[in-house]
Amino acid sequence: MRITRLLAAIICYLFSTSYAAFCQDVNQDYIINKEGHKIYGTIKKSFDFNKAKFIPFITEEGEKTRYYPDDIEGFGLVNGRKFKSRILPEEEEEEPVFHQIIINGKVSLLSYKNRFFIENEDYFLELNIVSETKDAEGNLVRAKDREYMGRLSYMLYGPCGDVLQEKIATTNLSEKELISTFKVYYECEQIPYALNVEKLPFVRASLVAGAGISFTQSYLTKDSFDEIPHVFDTQHNPYISLGVKLDQWRRLPRFAFDAGIGFTKGENVINMELFKPNQRYSATEEYSRSSLIVPIFINYLLFRTEKNEFYLGAGTVVRTNTLESKFSIVDHKITYEPVTVRLYEESVLTYSSSKFSPAIKLGINFLYNRRFGIVSEFQLEHISKEYTIDLSSRQSYYNSLVASYMIGFRL
Repeated sequence: MRITRLLAAIICYLFSTSYAAFCQDVNQDYIINKEGHKIYGTIKKSFDFNKAKFIPFITEEGEKTRYYPDDIEGFGLVNGRKFKSRILPEEEEEEPVFHQIIINGKVSLLSYKNRFFIENEDYFLELNIVSETKDAEGNLVRAKDREYMGRLSYMLYGPCGDVLQEKIATTNLSEKELISTFKVYYECEQIPYALNVEKLPFVRASLVAGAGISFTQSYLTKDSFDEIPHVFDTQHNPYISLGVKLDQWRRLPRFAFDAGIGFTKGENVINMELFKPNQRYSATEEYSRSSLIVPIFINYLLFRTEKNEFYLGAGTVVRTNTLESKFSIVDHKITYEPVTVRLYEESVLTYSSSKFSPAIKLGINFLYNRRFGIVSEFQLEHISKEYTIDLSSRQSYYNSLVASYMIGFRL
């Protein structure tokens, strides 16, 4: 791709007069006005041009205009997508809309929203499935008639009919399947055509390497018999992560999926105190805890600016904990006597070895339209019964609310 762009730039430089239009097609968006002339500039990117009611266009001189389908014949994007203004077939009284030109040639394939259309110099037809009610031995049965197969057969008629009929018989009404069928037609007929979605990937996959810090707040579960007052020396932990982000889906531009793996390790101290009738227990435990973290999220794009996009995510976090007790001591006293009755070593803290927990997050994808960028996320996770305190035959279970902040580089 870089070599292609470099060659295009050299050609533009050497033949700026003869190849001006070519150079602009490579590097710019454009509109086609009512006179059929191309005007180059920038079209502010939307989530899905296949549903756009209008396009905001900025000329090379900086003039901003909003164009509706009535105002222009069509437009093109720098990534290769092309659109034309047409009235939907069999809806002559309706206003025109922007149809995406998926394949352009002797017979063209177009789309609008989730509908597909086929066009030649004589006809412009919709490819659809018709539901109708049929009488089957006295019973009314609702059946689906795949009408689009007949229209494909009629519009793609030619010397390759036998080969094409077999392909049409297995074609579903989807962009991928229709493109495949049109390719069979054009390659068999050996006539030129243009596929306008080749430069637009189905999805963008990125690696996100990041680091962050998490803060934990705990509270007693409802099924615990009694609360054992305790405090941790520190409530925060640093962590590192590496994940995969799948976004900019061609058909679901607002949705993204990400999954990753993270690791955190730290040393901490817990202090606690328990009162019983005429007795007092105090305990201290020093420990090291490491956690392997696997977050899985589905994100929804809330809105985007010229350079950044903001999204909300929901998913689950899988945590695998390892706890190593380094020192633990329990002091047992009688409340009305100043002496220690018993002093012994015993671990009082236990973490769940593995936990699935729900989580939500709010994120910013900086420089979303570039190959490399920065990702910043705030995440809130709820962990049920994350740890247990066991002191003097009493057990208390604690839930945790974990707030995390991460910043990473998207590669």
